[in-house]
Amino acid sequence: KIVKTVLLPVKNFESAKQRLIPALDAARRAGLARAMLQDVLHTLAQSRFPQRIVVFTASPEVVQMAKAEGFDVVVEELVDGHSAAVNRMVDELLTSSSRIMSIASDLPRLQPSEVDFALSVAAEPVTLIPSRDWTGTNGVVFISPARITMEYGEGSFRRHLSKTAAAGLRSDVINLPGFAFDIDTPEDLKAFIEDPRKDSETWRYLQDNR
Repeated sequence: KIVKTVLLPVKNFESAKQRLIPALDAARRAGLARAMLQDVLHTLAQSRFPQRIVVFTASPEVVQMAKAEGFDVVVEELVDGHSAAVNRMVDELLTSSSRIMSIASDLPRLQPSEVDFALSVAAEPVTLIPSRDWTGTNGVVFISPARITMEYGEGSFRRHLSKTAAAGLRSDVINLPGFAFDIDTPEDLKAFIEDPRKDSETWRYLQDNR
């Protein structure tokens, strides 16, 4: 088993980005989530190290987007939140993967070189990739058979570090700018608009939907 797998769990666009409610209406939040996912899918398609990319979703639209890139799709029958989705799929995929990386779907600055770097240099059983404020977890790499039960949400980065230590596993932290920058809050949105990645779907969408 020498398969390097990337797992990308994606929720329905309609329910995405609740923390952006003060800044964007429902249609714009869904459109932004769709544009950011398109950027992540495009980045993964250009990366060289992943041997298998698995998109896990209940959304028929996301299924179509993933299949258009030639990625594997697992349809989520029972929608039970991001943590449950990651934990279920990591369990399934670790049996056939030497290493597995789970990443967020809202990373408009993510670069193919960062995906390749994180997947190839991870040397400890668990490698965590934090959000830019060091509270969230935007990526994780497990080297088989190591794993912890992921528990996303507020303060997840410290929680995942503690869980790794409690499981008696060594961990590493890689800080990569494209992984670190997600758009979750009105402040994140403002930061992206002030310093956009101009070749991104995310920026095109925001330009067209001011």
